[in-house]
Amino acid sequence: MLGFGEAVGLYYRNFFNFQGRASRAEFWWPFLMRAILHTGLIVAFLATIDFGAAEGDEFSEASLGVLVAWLVFYLVNIVPNLSIAARRFHDLGQTGWLVLVFVILNAVVGLTWFAQMIWFAFPGDVGPNAYGADPFGYDTKVFE
Repeated sequence: MLGFGEAVGLYYRNFFNFQGRASRAEFWWPFLMRAILHTGLIVAFLATIDFGAAEGDEFSEASLGVLVAWLVFYLVNIVPNLSIAARRFHDLGQTGWLVLVFVILNAVVGLTWFAQMIWFAFPGDVGPNAYGADPFGYDTKVFE
């Protein structure tokens, strides 16, 4: 079983890797890491805002720093998010181009990411498929 640290390491080591397959753990542990960091940055931003300041006052340096940190975090994770999603689709026996479909649908409709997350909760194909070997190393051709 893939642990948190190993999955996050794979997430960043496979930054530009759109080939092969990714198990559920390889997808969901980095998802949890990003959710925790995103939530932490939101809390830090809210903690640095001076709600008692007069209207029209600029953000404090601390709150701007948190916004810059969030922007850098977001930008750094765009490509690995796309690559892990493509590999997760591959594990489900689907084309990685579905990532582009969901990006477009999210931009137009919104909330289609929820359907994608439900899809990613399903187990991948057992054994090799058209996109590569099973991430768990199962070989369905043992008795052939």
